Amino acid sequence: MPRRWTLVLRDHADAARPVRAVDCHGLLNSWWPQPGSEHGAAKKWAMNGWPQPLADRLWMWSLTWLDDRPPEMEPADLIGRVQRVGDHLLEPLSVTDVHTRDYTAILSEPRRVARSASLHTLSPVVSLARNYDGEDSFQAWPGPRLLFGVVHRTAAGQLSGSGALGAVARFAPREAAEAWLHRIDEVTTRLRRMPDDSAPIRATEHAGPAGRTVLGWEGGLRLALPQGSDGRLLADFGALLELIELTGVGKYTAQGFGALRVDTLTTGDDTKAGRRRPSSRDRRRPRSPRPVHAEIQEQEFDGLLFD
Repeated sequence: MPRRWTLVLRDHADAARPVRAVDCHGLLNSWWPQPGSEHGAAKKWAMNGWPQPLADRLWMWSLTWLDDRPPEMEPADLIGRVQRVGDHLLEPLSVTDVHTRDYTAILSEPRRVARSASLHTLSPVVSLARNYDGEDSFQAWPGPRLLFGVVHRTAAGQLSGSGALGAVARFAPREAAEAWLHRIDEVTTRLRRMPDDSAPIRATEHAGPAGRTVLGWEGGLRLALPQGSDGRLLADFGALLELIELTGVGKYTAQGFGALRVDTLTTGDDTKAGRRRPSSRDRRRPRSPRPVHAEIQEQEFDGLLFD
């Protein structure tokens, strides 16, 4: 089943250069090596950022295992055994499981049944799209392909892809994956994307390989299904939100995928979600004029998820 762990590590090195991507990838490749035939394939693991300083000589690191089959080695097996990350000598002190549900459970028994949700970044997200000149250009207002991933079939006829949808295509049981992927297209077609005034989208830079900086975006956005959407759509949207938190979003960079936190959920019934319905006096108040840039503030997703 897909897993996520939060590790707390102690650094035994008295002096060390900053953590580098190649050091992190080298360690994780030694933990979870892929056979030579899969050398060019996407990894079965992901990280949302490098190890982060937590306190004096203490570090924290979040790692994700994406395959539905369990890994041969679990980070908990390494507690007390020093691991080298570049010049750093990191000893795992504790490992906390924060996700232990398989894909079948995620797709058929979602923890959330939501009509709308707010999403906020925990680490920079890199979104690139091919422009008319055939070059990749930075996108700071993500569309469906950049946020949820895409699905395609390989030359051998197998499902593959990237992002949350790609993880389902690659690792979920075939029957559950194909049925859910056909249904989720309707969800993304109906979704509306709106800004989050408390956390506006903004461009940011973060460290890339060889000392280069990579342009990404941070902030929040809101996703909502129309009022009156049936329960199946709400459940599939809830499963999609759980997958986004698990897999991350955007392009894989030296620091891994961008991490998103899902919060401020609203169900189909506002009162059940704890929201106060406005009084009749509130409803009589005149609405503020619709902004002229509403077509940018609120847009529909294309629903074009399959290549």
